[in-house]
Amino acid sequence: MANKDRETSKFGQGYAAQLLAFNIQKQKIANLCNVEFEDDLFDDAKNDSSWNRAINGKEVWEGLIDALHNLLSDQINHPRKYLPADGPPDEGLQDWMKQIAPAPWWRDVLQVSASQSAFNAWFSNRPMGKAKVAEVKAAVDAWWARLMLAVDKAEQASQIREMARAKGWGKTARSFDSYFFTKVVEEGMAVDDARALYVEMKVLAFRHTADIIDLSDPQDPLAPMDGRHDAMYRDDFAKEFDAMHKAGYPDALPSVPPDFDQDPFYEVKQWGGEENEECPKNLNESLYGLWYRVRRQRFWNTEMRMVDMTHEIVEVSDDGVTWRAANEREKRGWDAGTELFLRGIVEDGDGRSQYEREVDDLRAKIKRLRFATQNAFKPEDRASAQAELTDAEKRLSALR
Repeated sequence: MANKDRETSKFGQGYAAQLLAFNIQKQKIANLCNVEFEDDLFDDAKNDSSWNRAINGKEVWEGLIDALHNLLSDQINHPRKYLPADGPPDEGLQDWMKQIAPAPWWRDVLQVSASQSAFNAWFSNRPMGKAKVAEVKAAVDAWWARLMLAVDKAEQASQIREMARAKGWGKTARSFDSYFFTKVVEEGMAVDDARALYVEMKVLAFRHTADIIDLSDPQDPLAPMDGRHDAMYRDDFAKEFDAMHKAGYPDALPSVPPDFDQDPFYEVKQWGGEENEECPKNLNESLYGLWYRVRRQRFWNTEMRMVDMTHEIVEVSDDGVTWRAANEREKRGWDAGTELFLRGIVEDGDGRSQYEREVDDLRAKIKRLRFATQNAFKPEDRASAQAELTDAEKRLSALR
């Protein structure tokens, strides 16, 4: 669709203020949102001016607004992934702080005794008195500790909501059934204690609102809803737990693995040829017709609570008799070319492989030539059409 035909919308300035409270700088917001477009098969990263217009509440393409709302929702629910993985270091503290915000923001937040000019100089890796540096480090540590408490609250509530959504998906490691099966059956938690825990978890996730964390003053991002009906909700949550417990946690997956054969085993297979390509480009020519040996081994997937299987291509052979170690390309195996297939569909409505295109073209050509051989007036035209028809039928037969 042409840009001029795209629907437009505005981003609420209240939402923009929330994003800025967590990200500090508009450029960071733009960079994070652009990751979504960089990973999109059908779109491209947007320029900074477009993001600035969107964040400033101007009318822009609604795809930008959707990306901003997606970022806001994800940062409310999963703030940890947008923060440094490790806490403030003893060495290189300035570089760590620069990941989050510039010097003026930090001094306003930390309220340290160093002047702004001295702090700016230190932030640029110039020296500052040891006592002043120690004061900054202590202030950053205290700030980080408060932030991590807020992050833990947000992540915990989000995880519980995801567990609740898993209900109805059947047996899954992420469900309440699996969690409380482990607590009660595997670990021996008393049923009354488990019921109380279940109720508190549901209250935390569904009787609180969640806001984005303001990095300038990290606080608990969860706020309780109107408490007039709390007793009713708690009673309902307790009944939910009792029903699940009475039913024997029907959607639970145990955390303890069953007995299974862990010995590796091997399978021998053969790759196909051009006719097996799945996108407009022949991506697997170096694999055509090769035999390959796959090493398989069962293992316990702790996160998914299931017996899983490894798959590693270790050797290849031209004839299925003489084998050699697989190179890096061969270890990757057959490439379906999904991205190229989807691009072909979007760009010209055709995701067929080269083989499929040639087969379809030959079929159309054969149909046209058969008509020509039957309806040509001149003998030489019939002969020419017949010769072409014979060649086309031979080529199609060879392809098949």
